[in-house]
Amino acid sequence: MQTSGTGNASRSAAGRAEIERLREGNQRFLAAIAASPDPAVVTAALAQADPYAVVLGCSDSRVAPESIFNETLGRLFVVRVASHVAGPAEMGSVEYAVTRWECPLVVVLGHTQCGGIAAVMDRLPPGADQPLQSSGSMNLTTLFSTIKSNLGWMSSGSSADPWLDAVKRNVHRTRETLLTWSPPLRHRVSVGQLAVVEALYHVETGAVEFLDEPAP
Repeated sequence: MQTSGTGNASRSAAGRAEIERLREGNQRFLAAIAASPDPAVVTAALAQADPYAVVLGCSDSRVAPESIFNETLGRLFVVRVASHVAGPAEMGSVEYAVTRWECPLVVVLGHTQCGGIAAVMDRLPPGADQPLQSSGSMNLTTLFSTIKSNLGWMSSGSSADPWLDAVKRNVHRTRETLLTWSPPLRHRVSVGQLAVVEALYHVETGAVEFLDEPAP
């Protein structure tokens, strides 16, 4: 019983410092609003959603679309999931934004040094962190299986930079998935109402590269 109590205490303490850090950050955010010339205008703008583009990107903490595109809140509809895979929930979210706001653009945004990509390659790329073991987690196993399916039979040793090639392949396959399994998106593309494009964020430089040529 004593061991159980200690465990409960440990669990209750987990995340406390991080919650406080988030709370303090929000207080700074509110203070900045209050210090603005017209706080009412600022809060009204925060409450508005008028996105002109949808970004399907990775959950990686370095890849925040509003920051890397220097865009204000409310102007991008962002869907983020590890390695930007497109399952039913992600596709439904993209469809919602395109239908609700008539967004004419969907960007599938990959990034260099993607850990999810490295985790499923047949040989760990130089500089990559050791991948997490998915044993015991059906959800993590499903995620890795989806990424691996996107990469297909691609070999880690097929080029000078196989990690980068794999990232680009994953971007391309995700775009293909959207257009294959989403009739609403496919229809809008066919009638010229929507563009679905591929892009790559370089975490080393901050630059976004729009990929005009399809991946091999």
